Amino acid sequence: MKACMKRARVLYVAGQGRTGSTVLGRILGGLPDVTFVGELSFFWRRFANRELCTCGQPLPECSFWSEVLIAAFGVMTRDQALRFAEIERRVLKRQLLSGRRSADRDDQIRAVAEERARLYGAIAQVARTTWIVDSGKGLAHGSMMARLDGVDFVAIHIVRDPRGVAFSWLKRVRSDSEPGELDRRSAGNTAAHWVWQNLAIQWVLQRRSSAYTRVRYEDFVTRAPEVVRAISSATGMTIPSPAELARDLAAGPAELHLVAGNPGVRANRGRGMSLTLDEEWRASLPPVQRWIVTVICAVLMPAYGYPLFAPRIRSSRLSSTHPSERAEHG
Repeated sequence: MKACMKRARVLYVAGQGRTGSTVLGRILGGLPDVTFVGELSFFWRRFANRELCTCGQPLPECSFWSEVLIAAFGVMTRDQALRFAEIERRVLKRQLLSGRRSADRDDQIRAVAEERARLYGAIAQVARTTWIVDSGKGLAHGSMMARLDGVDFVAIHIVRDPRGVAFSWLKRVRSDSEPGELDRRSAGNTAAHWVWQNLAIQWVLQRRSSAYTRVRYEDFVTRAPEVVRAISSATGMTIPSPAELARDLAAGPAELHLVAGNPGVRANRGRGMSLTLDEEWRASLPPVQRWIVTVICAVLMPAYGYPLFAPRIRSSRLSSTHPSERAEHG
């Protein structure tokens, strides 16, 4: 295997699914010295299954990812990718946070850490950037990545009003990277996940990351420059002047090679993205489900700035922006 000389700085976007992580990654990926790569959690499974990159090619045939893997490993076959995927699955299944240790488990953790550090380093080398934005979201992956040697790891904790998250999980959304539709969840299931995932992410990554900041979906969609400056202040990421920042955010990344993520954002490659706050849930989430979500999440909503009572609005007042251009979920 080839060693990667470039030291990467990884900005890991952690949070529940359907909270806008792909949109946030897309915004940050438009900045100088930053590369957004989508969701690298379960990368090897996605690679072995030939899921599609945003360039339209299966991951093993994408020019960017082919160059990355050659830089990191020299060669990567499907069997090797499946072996990495199985080791990663075992490590996550045994719950890295449980505290139980064994020599075999330590070897597997070291194997996953080594391959992921190589992967991040190769991305930085091929993309010629210092910062890599990984919107993997999962706590287990984030906790594991925070332990990597040779990688500076910082975390962005993304949150969204749980009623908007629940409504998004109820929708039928066709995936554009693999066959079929994205997973769906009931409102109650989503609400329970919203509480424990956010608490766990806040507790663990705030302690294990070299820097941690929490961002609300509603804030970065409506005040992107302000949120980017806050992220820069918390993480040490260098950003351009206000005028240059506004230009970069409007233009978006020059090239995108994203793994998984929001199909609407992925389809919007190659051009700037108009950010529109998605509040369809205010008109379309049934009252009973709104009540269920609010009751379950009431313990945490005020701490994140979400009122327990939010007025319903008529669907005619919602933006007519095409769904593929909405900053909806990630």
